[in-house]
Amino acid sequence: MEIEKLTKMQIVLLTLLVSFVASIATGIVTVTLMDQTPPVMVQTLNRVVERTVERVVPNDTKQGASIITKETTVVVKEEDLITDSINKNSKSVVRIREVLDDGTAGVLRGLGVSVSRDGLIATDPSVIENNSTYIVETANGGVFSSHVIKTGESEPAMFLLVEIPHASEVVFPSVALSKHISFKLGQTILSLTGEERTDVAIGIISGLIEEDVAVEATSSVEKNNANEEEAQLETVKVLSIIKTSIDEKEVIAGSPLIDIFGEVIGISTKNPILGKTAMFTPVNGMRSAISQIIKAEESNPKIKEK
Repeated sequence: MEIEKLTKMQIVLLTLLVSFVASIATGIVTVTLMDQTPPVMVQTLNRVVERTVERVVPNDTKQGASIITKETTVVVKEEDLITDSINKNSKSVVRIREVLDDGTAGVLRGLGVSVSRDGLIATDPSVIENNSTYIVETANGGVFSSHVIKTGESEPAMFLLVEIPHASEVVFPSVALSKHISFKLGQTILSLTGEERTDVAIGIISGLIEEDVAVEATSSVEKNNANEEEAQLETVKVLSIIKTSIDEKEVIAGSPLIDIFGEVIGISTKNPILGKTAMFTPVNGMRSAISQIIKAEESNPKIKEK
């Protein structure tokens, strides 16, 4: 074939053919070289490309420079959330023991959790008997005397106030109480328990037990040709027990129930119904009880709310 005799159309087609073949050959050579390149070199190239994408790119307009935003999807594993929750709350769990005649620690009554940095301990009412003083052992080995704080009979928890020695700078790591009032069946939960060391029991919420509670509702009624306020009662359903799939033998009374985000949602209590799974009292009303205790102690402030 004589190139001098080719028409313009044939020359254009020939040029396209040569460019196509050359591009294929270049791609094959590049892929071959990349396969033979050490992994470290490939990682360096990838990093350079990523940094190039995230650079600030100048704009020719009067607005100056424009920023290219790169969106990245972060995958959070449930396993990581669980371990973080354990680490976040394990130091706040304390062991409550009876006081012997010589003032030393006796039988383990149950567990509790610190709900303030100044030593306010929350536990299940079944842990506290007629005694007014108990020994509190912290996770780091500290041993303190404590006394019972009197609350209403219908409170969901009992409270102990640690007696911190004067001029001591002891600070109790406090837990975060959940503000949620509703939970989902099948939700992953865990309980920190153990007589001598911290053990973890993991399960799901298998049931939510509610009870009818009568609350006062104020309404304005007309009586004897005068407007007077009359208190009326109305019934509302309140969550009273969180039922779990955890074996009750694995949990000690007063053990906290924690969600995967590190918030305490309940405290282990005696099983009020037939069954072999652990039950927990929700911490719904615990915040108000803590506030009442703080107000009662204002004359001799030892507690400061978290």
